[in-house]
Amino acid sequence: MKNLINVALRAAIDASKEVHKIYDEGFSVSIKEDKSPVTSGDLKSNEIITAYLKQTSIPILSEETEHESESVIAGWQKYWCIDPIDGTKEYVNKTGEYCISIGLLTSETSLLGVLAAPSLELFYFAAEGLGSYKWNGKYEDLYELLNEEDVTEKILEKSVKLPLKIDLKNYTILTSRSHYSSIDKEYIEKLRIQHPNLVMFQMGSAIKIGLVAEGKANEYARLSPINFWDIAGGHAIAKYAGLEIVDYETKKQITYKNFSTLKISGYIVKNI
Repeated sequence: MKNLINVALRAAIDASKEVHKIYDEGFSVSIKEDKSPVTSGDLKSNEIITAYLKQTSIPILSEETEHESESVIAGWQKYWCIDPIDGTKEYVNKTGEYCISIGLLTSETSLLGVLAAPSLELFYFAAEGLGSYKWNGKYEDLYELLNEEDVTEKILEKSVKLPLKIDLKNYTILTSRSHYSSIDKEYIEKLRIQHPNLVMFQMGSAIKIGLVAEGKANEYARLSPINFWDIAGGHAIAKYAGLEIVDYETKKQITYKNFSTLKISGYIVKNI
C-alpha cells in the first residue's frame, strides 16, 4: 500500500500544478454526450494521473476515458477510480470549488484516497494502514516534493491526522451547489427540526468530504445519484478518519457493486 499511496500522491500533486496553471491562464470547454462540460484542464489532468497510475499495473476507471464493459469492471478485484476534475462546472465558473479525486476501490469499499483542491489550497489523503490526513503546509510546497523518493513520509511531516475536533456554534451541513435537489431540501428541513440552529452552505465537488473530516462541518449530504469516481477518493478520507459514509437508500455503508450504472443512490457523511 505504501508504494500505491506514493504514486497516487505524486499523481495528484503533479496534476494539481498543471490544472491550476490552466485554470489561471485559460482553458477550452466542450460538451460531452451526456451534456456535461469537459475542459482542457480535465483532459490534461486525466493524462497526467493515468500516466502515473499505469506504473502500478492496476486497472484504471476514469470519468474522462472510454469505460470497459460491465463484466470486465465487475471482474476487477481492485481498480483506480479517478475524477481528473470533480466539479468541472465550478472550474468553468471560476469558483475555485473543484478538486482532483483519486481512489483505489474494491466492490466493497475504498482502500486509498486523495482529494486535491489547488485553488482552495486544500489537500487530503488517506490509505489503509496509514490513516487519514490533511496537508498543513503551503500548497505550493507540495510541488517541491514531487522528486522525493518517499513522498508520503515528507508529506506526513507537515500534515495533521483526521478527524479534527468539531468546535462549531451552529450545526453545519454542506450540500451540493450544482446538484441540490428536492430530496436534499426535504432532508434538510427535517434536520432543522432536530437542530434549530442549523446553517447550510452550498459548494462544489467532493472536497466537502474533507471539510467534514476536518471538523469544518457536521455533515455533508448528497442525496441524488452520484458516479463512483465522484466519491472514490473522498470515501477513503472519511473512512480512515473514522467517519461513516452511508448510502441514503440502504442506510448502510456505501459499496461499489452497481457495475451497470457505476452509480450509488446518494450518501451522507457525518462528523458529530
